[in-house]
Amino acid sequence: MTSYLHFSKNYKIAYNFFKRRKKTVIFLHGLLSDMNGAKSLHFSNFCKKNNYSYLCFDFRGHGKSSGNFVNFGIGHWYQDLLNLIKALHIKKITLIGSSMGGWVAMLYALKHSKRVEKLIGIAPAPDFTIDLLWKELSKKEKNMIKSNLVIEKKLSDDFSYKYSPKLFLNSRKHFIKNIKKIYSGEVILFHGSNDLTVPYRYNDKFYDNQNFPKLINITIKNADHSMSDSYSLKNISTYI
Repeated sequence: MTSYLHFSKNYKIAYNFFKRRKKTVIFLHGLLSDMNGAKSLHFSNFCKKNNYSYLCFDFRGHGKSSGNFVNFGIGHWYQDLLNLIKALHIKKITLIGSSMGGWVAMLYALKHSKRVEKLIGIAPAPDFTIDLLWKELSKKEKNMIKSNLVIEKKLSDDFSYKYSPKLFLNSRKHFIKNIKKIYSGEVILFHGSNDLTVPYRYNDKFYDNQNFPKLINITIKNADHSMSDSYSLKNISTYI
């Protein structure tokens, strides 16, 4: 059953949380996804079977939480995570982040390393606004963003991404590449060889810096960006 936390008049976060005796797992969904996706439901069932506590929630502008997506960026979604952890009195965490949620998870692990027991990324996309998305935009689209206009990228007949100036401006203060802190716990990053959104070699850059000294990069053959297939989820779960 979905619960809600109200942090102000216009700031509401929808979440699901159940407590068990063992570790606490938090799942962070990706861009324009929500807490009811296939991965989140899988991890919820996995945690129930293994007596783990589990938290998932909708970032602002997503799912049942408040706000319009175009008004937010990584900094806002990172603040959502901070606020829920504080409100629910969660201390030791196994943190799982998917795509954009992987960026938020990395931020939290680097800034609150003592609270995170393990970090798992599923096709994580740290710094995607500058290293992936901005490079894909046309000159016209970049000028629209610079002119404070929202651009729409249609992916199918019934789905499109809307990218706003706030997504770029708010997120650039939180680039992982600019953070010199270290998370010394275990880090496992999963990638799909057929990922057309975040290249499976995208996070190889962390081999060359000091952010995550205990890094394991795993590529699953034929998996796509969502990594919601049963084989991928089975392998990811073994590391929880």
